[in-house]
Amino acid sequence: MRIAIIQRGASAAVVEPPAGIDLVFQSGAPVPLGIEQLGSVTVLEGDDVLDLDLLRSLALEGTDVLVLMPRSESELQAEAVLEFAIALSDSVAGLVLVVEDDGALPGEPGHGGSMIVLLGEVLGEAMSGSDVIEATVGIPVPQPVPRDPLPSLPTILAQRLANHQGRHLDTEYPSDG
Repeated sequence: MRIAIIQRGASAAVVEPPAGIDLVFQSGAPVPLGIEQLGSVTVLEGDDVLDLDLLRSLALEGTDVLVLMPRSESELQAEAVLEFAIALSDSVAGLVLVVEDDGALPGEPGHGGSMIVLLGEVLGEAMSGSDVIEATVGIPVPQPVPRDPLPSLPTILAQRLANHQGRHLDTEYPSDG
């Protein structure tokens, strides 16, 4: 199956995907028709992307595809999400799609890029503008066997989650001692 993700900049026009694409993903767009062909698909947005309990339950249930729309608030968060997604493709779902806009003001959602990851391998990545990334994925979607343990949440993402939940994240930095 041919999959495309349209990376949209904050002021960019929507780009039409190339012919022959079966599924198109865009941040903020409805879930595409035909997605059920990929198997069990879970779409997470915002802080749900960072919910380790939810991710653990998805790994136990056997989700085939994980679509992450993180709404990153900085370039550092966006980079951490991409690294986290690679690890999730070996622990939660074989295919992980990161669908994100870019070009937002600092502190506002919409930083970073989009990515297609299959079993730890990045098949396509778009970081800015109106890029279209595409990849061919076999059906059924291959899954990690055995699944890796769930990765820990990168510190910058744990700090974001704590801030959104109105709590302080305790970090143990060597300089604190």
